[in-house]
Amino acid sequence: MAEQYLTIKQGDASTFTETISGLTTLSGYTAKMYIWDEDGTAKATITGSISDLDVIYQIVNETTKALTPGTYEFETKIFDSSDHVYSQSHGIFEIRSTNEEDPS
Repeated sequence: MAEQYLTIKQGDASTFTETISGLTTLSGYTAKMYIWDEDGTAKATITGSISDLDVIYQIVNETTKALTPGTYEFETKIFDSSDHVYSQSHGIFEIRSTNEEDPS
C-alpha cells in the first residue's frame, strides 16, 4: 500500500489518478476513497471511475467546501462483489484555506 500526501485548497476541485498493480483487470470492481478526521469521523466518500487499470477520483468543489481547512486522513480501496478488498493507498489529505473563494 502506497503512502500519499494530497493537498487541495478549500473550494477547489482536483483529480487523483491511481494505477492499480497486482491485478490483471478491474472488471467488476468498485473503487472508493474514504476521508476522515483525526477522531475517525467519516467526512467524505468519493467513488472512483475505472479505466483499464487506472482509478480516477474526481474531487469536486462541493466536497472541499464542506471540509474545514486542516489535516485529514484518507484511504483508497477497490473491491468486487465476492468481497475481495484491496487497500491501495493511504495518507494525509490536507485542505488549505484560500483567499479567493469565487474567481468571477
